[in-house]
Amino acid sequence: MNSVVSRSLRPLPIIAVLVFAVLLVLAPAQRAAAHPAGTTGVFVTVQSDAVVVEMQIQKAGFVAATGYDIPTDQAALDAVSDNLMTFILNRVSVRDDASTLTGEVIEPPEFRAVNDEDAIVTTIRYADGDREISGRIVLDYAFILDVVPAHQVYVALVSDWNDGRVEEGEPEIVGVLGGGVTELALERTAPDPWRGFFAVVRLGMLHIAEGTDHLLFLATLLVVAPAVAVRGRRGLRWTQPIPVRKTIARATLIITSFTAGHLVTLALVSLGVISFPTKPVEILVAVSIIVAAVHAAWPLLPRGELLIAGVFGLVHGTAFATTILDLNLGFGEKLVAILGFNLGVELAQLIAAVLVLPLLIWLSHARAYAAFRFATAGVAVVAASAWIIGVLTDRDSALQPAFDQIARFPLVSYALLVALVAVLWAVTRMPRSPQWPAAEA
Repeated sequence: MNSVVSRSLRPLPIIAVLVFAVLLVLAPAQRAAAHPAGTTGVFVTVQSDAVVVEMQIQKAGFVAATGYDIPTDQAALDAVSDNLMTFILNRVSVRDDASTLTGEVIEPPEFRAVNDEDAIVTTIRYADGDREISGRIVLDYAFILDVVPAHQVYVALVSDWNDGRVEEGEPEIVGVLGGGVTELALERTAPDPWRGFFAVVRLGMLHIAEGTDHLLFLATLLVVAPAVAVRGRRGLRWTQPIPVRKTIARATLIITSFTAGHLVTLALVSLGVISFPTKPVEILVAVSIIVAAVHAAWPLLPRGELLIAGVFGLVHGTAFATTILDLNLGFGEKLVAILGFNLGVELAQLIAAVLVLPLLIWLSHARAYAAFRFATAGVAVVAASAWIIGVLTDRDSALQPAFDQIARFPLVSYALLVALVAVLWAVTRMPRSPQWPAAEA
């Protein structure tokens, strides 16, 4: 057995292929970077009945446009807030094909550091009663530009629900104003609420496909599906294989438990009922992988994978909610987005399970499977530890380049995984199936 374990531990890096099998679904989307330093950023969100515009106004540009050298002090800004917003509303307008929309300040101006520079950030909601936004949208942004034409204003689209423009990551830069140009038109193709729903379903699938941490957590839980924890002289231990139907049932329960957990916090955080700091959540996601890895190596308790999936699913759901919050959707759109995003997540998880579970069942009939589980656990612990270090140091994980390379060639990577499982099974397969334990833990 020791020689088998030794041979099985050699292909440790290959297990990383497992967590990227779901990348067969869709390729990652490319996003634009944030606006450069020394410029103004305008972030536009098109909701079904309103256009929300967030302005990140460089302080130097503000001084040039108003002639008022305000100190970088929130109290001083509050004192001139009403006059400032009146000034801005007279110089920034939004219209659609039906009419010019009326602006309403929903976030008063406040000082923030943007691109390491002092900036005044405020948000205005443009609407025409309760009617839906129709046709193309034109932003007329003359503030600062009417005094300093050389100033550059980068306009980015956060999301447009009815046009199906819902993406994760940095908002897409759609134009740059300046040099005498103060208008920007957002062309839209047959706006329809269903486009937003299908776009957010795709977004949920992409989030799993691109989410190495979520995939690794799921893979580390599924790797024990073809085994069962039984109590021996030295405590709980894994034994395999188990009947295929029981394996499928266990995998279904694992995914269902994970789904139930992350759906709860996805909804609560997205709707603003609860909130958590980002860094602790990211660290807890990595911790969840370590706990699942330990359980994959040495069972912590009977059916512990279900408890781990459900409890830490709450943590992963909090991380998922960040994507919904970043879209800046209206309340009704947010409810639909939660359902669509969760549906996309589940579809991606099911695809990953369909791709991987048959291989795990196959390999569970080989003596190398125990070493394969340990290899999975080892890679998971190393990757999660690297993520924790990356979060604490505000840097990417040291292993991310390796994961990126595997993700570039998903078909080849999956083929290699199939080949690996085939070889391990052929070399270490059991001559006959062991007797199923009399008592299941």
